Amino acid sequence: MKKRIRKKLHVGEYKQCGNVIILNTKGEVEIAEIILDKLQPIIDEFSLTVVGGGTGRILIPSRKGNKYIPDFAGAVITAVVEETFPNDQMMFCIYVKHSTEVPQSALDALKQSFADEQYNLQIGKSLDLWHTDL
Repeated sequence: MKKRIRKKLHVGEYKQCGNVIILNTKGEVEIAEIILDKLQPIIDEFSLTVVGGGTGRILIPSRKGNKYIPDFAGAVITAVVEETFPNDQMMFCIYVKHSTEVPQSALDALKQSFADEQYNLQIGKSLDLWHTDL
């Protein structure tokens, strides 16, 4: 397969993997704000791209009409819009543009930043963002 086609289809060296991050907010807006404040330096430091984010229903554009939002992120957003996501949790799908996966150092920084038990940090395994069937 030619390089241009591999890039367009996000396969081979152009495959992109990301992780779903879930944090406990106990349904409180104040904790959600604290989470966003703690998350921002990690996003900046590791050049993470965040798709989604919020408590309860996350209303951001789906992939429909936007070829730059990965399939998996679109599926996660659809699940949330369908109200299958608990209102006391906050979810993010993170990945690094032009990179095959989120660096372990970024995941370690997340673990360290949210080590407090109140957040109940969950980091999903690395998933192919463009070719995941849910």
